[in-house]
Amino acid sequence: MRRCPPEVVRAIIARAVLGDDACGVAERVGSITLRPHQRAAVSRLRAILDRSGGAMLADRVGLGKTFVATALAAECSGDVLIVAPASLREMWRTALAKSGVEARIISHEALSRGAAPAGPVELIVVDEAHRFRSPHTRRYATLADCCRTARVLLLTATPVQNSRADLSAQLALFLGRRAWLLSETELAAFVVRGADAQGGLPRLVGPRLIELPDHGAWLERLLALPPPLPARDEGLATTLLAYGLVHQWSSSRAALIAALQRRRARAVALAAALEQGRSPTRAELAAWSFESDAVQLAFAEIVTSAEPVTDDLAAMRQVIDHHREAVEALLHDLRHAPDPDVDRAERLRALRAEHPRERILAFCQYTETAVTLGRLLSRGGGVATLTARGARIASGRIFRAEVLAQFTPGARDVSASAAQRIDLLIATDLLSEGLNLQEASVVVHLDLPWNPARLEQRVGRVHRIGSRHEVVSVYSFAPPAPAERMLEVERRLIAKLRDAQRTIGVAGQILPSLSSILSPSRSPAEEQSALRASLEPWLAGAREPRPFDEPIVAAVESDRAGALACVEIDDTRMLVAITGRRLLTDSAALHELVTHCGLTPADAPHDAFTEIVTRLETWMEGRRGAAAVDLAAASAARARRVALDRVSRALARTPRHRRAQLAPLADAARAVATASLGEGAERILETLVASELPDEAWLRSIATFGELNARDRGAPSTDSPGRIVAVLLLVARH
Repeated sequence: MRRCPPEVVRAIIARAVLGDDACGVAERVGSITLRPHQRAAVSRLRAILDRSGGAMLADRVGLGKTFVATALAAECSGDVLIVAPASLREMWRTALAKSGVEARIISHEALSRGAAPAGPVELIVVDEAHRFRSPHTRRYATLADCCRTARVLLLTATPVQNSRADLSAQLALFLGRRAWLLSETELAAFVVRGADAQGGLPRLVGPRLIELPDHGAWLERLLALPPPLPARDEGLATTLLAYGLVHQWSSSRAALIAALQRRRARAVALAAALEQGRSPTRAELAAWSFESDAVQLAFAEIVTSAEPVTDDLAAMRQVIDHHREAVEALLHDLRHAPDPDVDRAERLRALRAEHPRERILAFCQYTETAVTLGRLLSRGGGVATLTARGARIASGRIFRAEVLAQFTPGARDVSASAAQRIDLLIATDLLSEGLNLQEASVVVHLDLPWNPARLEQRVGRVHRIGSRHEVVSVYSFAPPAPAERMLEVERRLIAKLRDAQRTIGVAGQILPSLSSILSPSRSPAEEQSALRASLEPWLAGAREPRPFDEPIVAAVESDRAGALACVEIDDTRMLVAITGRRLLTDSAALHELVTHCGLTPADAPHDAFTEIVTRLETWMEGRRGAAAVDLAAASAARARRVALDRVSRALARTPRHRRAQLAPLADAARAVATASLGEGAERILETLVASELPDEAWLRSIATFGELNARDRGAPSTDSPGRIVAVLLLVARH
């Protein structure tokens, strides 16, 4: 061991975590200038991609993830594929043109249809990756197959939409089945999050809660609605149906009326089918259509199968009539009662007066809410609505691009005359992903979506790097109080947000009442960023010395005892925190210890360093043995366990004089069971394992599969368990 000054040892330890960081990353990619936090993200992602074949950039909305991705794509020598929503294709084409990077683009929607790009790909960039959180969809299966051997870069500000399983599903695209067994800390090793865009973001104010008059008299009416008759292939989830109606009521009276009209139309369709002795399915009921109060009937004999009615027809008709009559009575009373949507419109009108000459984005979940509020506010001018049906202003339809042009960077007040200027855009959540609308400086949540990630995405359209505004204001309409209690909207949001916080963190305050409920602790991914920020000052004032064959050690005074060590295993440096009898590598433990490391030298006996070195060597030996194979994947995937068993049975059935010939194939097949495979390859392996090929042909097919699909995570370079680079001993003050 060689003793050095504490500042030298600290510099070595900091370099182990930070690497080159932003150093070594070009400031410009084509005509794009990368900010420091973007260059740091490129460096970190590059290291994770090289180590694991995949990584996720989960920085919050508005920090320039697209430019980080194009910088990484610029380093590729092979083909690059961009997977993005169809609505973002033009944005990606512009970014690729600015960066001078050539790449193919395929939409999420095309993958949903089963379309897949031809030919090998070196890097796949998946934008809005949270849309691939459901492994049972065709979209996911198609992408998983594309990602079998390519490196994968996932981009999303909100990877956790409902639970930690969302994150596991996305990372499984390159990690395979072991992603489902990893802890939050282990998953965070593949995630980069927590960038600080120093001075690049406007100050966020709010969200401020906007209270509405209590229209709770309708709550009991909604809950008292008789249950509808289910279709032939449906269960009766009465509670969920009630939740849906109350949620729509919480958005607007218009949304509730539209939902009730759909209920009535469905009842009419069911009654028509029963009159013909048919029992329709849910899909068959869709053949009937309605518009406002008019119901378009179809011929039951044509649109429904010949499945006869087996239950009591009279009883079924009674259920339908009872439900339809109650719905019609509720519709009648709603239309003749004071309209709460007028109150909502007045609150928006007041917000416009409070923010003169500012552009406002108001988001809602339901088309009827946007259309109704737009109509109520249209008389004053300057209001547009944008839904899946298109864009409208007071004078009629308008091109979507004309509306968005006034909210995108570069637009100025002089770009539109007073008569043409739009300062309030009421939109459904189709605008909450991907678009850069930072000419607005006010965001309003007209309702609370089921998915809390939508709240962050809505604000992220405005709260972005490069905004010309110093402040972005956020408001949230409160649902009618009884509806809030019944739906427990915030309770649902809090549960989902807590799940997100444990894995990747929550960006900022999303709802007014959550600041005291969510834990102030950081997620593992955020702890990684905090650790890096704490280590950056350690690089100043000391250069790393030439390599030594022995560990470099130092001791410093501290208010606690322990040690911080830098070790190298298979050419990868990592930190280890030693506290008491525990050796820890999670970022939280490392960060906590780093904060106690000073620069005041301390006396420490040689035996103290010897004990730590011995413990580290034992720990490295065990760690390297476990890392040699992907044991987590082997235990997570049933197909791998079956493959190992079948290899053993195949050899047992083989005559002894031929076993030596099959041994290489058997070894290669066994290696597949512990290889690093992406989810697409895992699915192919399931098919191969179940195939009824003769033993030798089966072994050969598994071995060939491994050659084509195993992800090379880097074989151990030597037989050594690793080496200890540096140790910083913390000596407790007496």
